[in-house]
Amino acid sequence: MNKSTRSRWGKAIQSKAVQHELKRLAILKTAARLFNQNGFRQTSLNDLAEELQVTKPTLYYYIDNKEDILFQCLLTAITRLLEQIEEIQRTGESGLDKVSRFIHVFTNVFDDEFGRCLSQPGPEPLSEKYLSQIEPFYIQLDATMRQMIEDGITDGSIRACDSKIAAFTIFGAINWMTRWYQIGGGMTTREVGNEMANMFTKGLTSDVRKD
Repeated sequence: MNKSTRSRWGKAIQSKAVQHELKRLAILKTAARLFNQNGFRQTSLNDLAEELQVTKPTLYYYIDNKEDILFQCLLTAITRLLEQIEEIQRTGESGLDKVSRFIHVFTNVFDDEFGRCLSQPGPEPLSEKYLSQIEPFYIQLDATMRQMIEDGITDGSIRACDSKIAAFTIFGAINWMTRWYQIGGGMTTREVGNEMANMFTKGLTSDVRKD
């Protein structure tokens, strides 16, 4: 990418009175895109500074280090995702219908640079300092999925099954999307979500529900 096509934040944020938060967000969005394109370990702060056309010391006004950037990207994405999933939990729908909506919401996050970071690179590159802060959110995500499955078993919409294995299988399929899904390709994330929700809910549906 040549310099003429890069999106320097100074052109996107003109006012001298812009808030610190807007510049921090500009850093995070650009970093997330580079992480998704090139990989976390292959992306340096020098790469980020060059992409933003700022000096490397400038970055340190807004972030602590590269790990801090990934942590903030993950935190932003998973917080948004959990807020949407909590709304699903508050509905009076069956467990099976909640699982279907969960799959749609989760696949849709991959339309967003932050959302793609949830799966690839994910939290694995983080040190214990950051990992200990982000892991509870992933645990909450897993626990919510399992609860929806167990609720479905209780209300009769989902057949008797191991909720842990079912949840791991669904998460595995969704997370693998980042390996093959192409934005602007043959399918939208909504269409992929429809297919996944169809396949998984049919596999989980109880005999009573099928009748």
